[in-house]
Amino acid sequence: MAVKVTGFFQNPQTGLIYESPLLTLVPHLQYAGAIAMDVFIGRNGAVGYQSIDKATLTYDATITDPYTQLIDALDTYVIDNLKDANAINSASTFEKYTPPAPVIEEPILQDPLV
Repeated sequence: MAVKVTGFFQNPQTGLIYESPLLTLVPHLQYAGAIAMDVFIGRNGAVGYQSIDKATLTYDATITDPYTQLIDALDTYVIDNLKDANAINSASTFEKYTPPAPVIEEPILQDPLV
């Protein structure tokens, strides 16, 4: 799970400002019905969320897989929360990020040396 920020991003917990960082989201089951979330900012910091109630998340009804639906709802929750955290973040663009698929090259077959 990742979010790409285009523009400046201010960590709402420390006040540090980053330019166009990639945010990595790591959810943790806190206790039944609640989730904690670590949001890593590139390699330089983090934002922590505690007690995210699954019942308060907004779920996309077009997603049929429950796990994928939960991940999408958590992404949306964090994006909305961070975007509304301060004026710097409000001026930036947050979008869900999926890394490009790895390129698998076909091996080159050679005739054996005789």
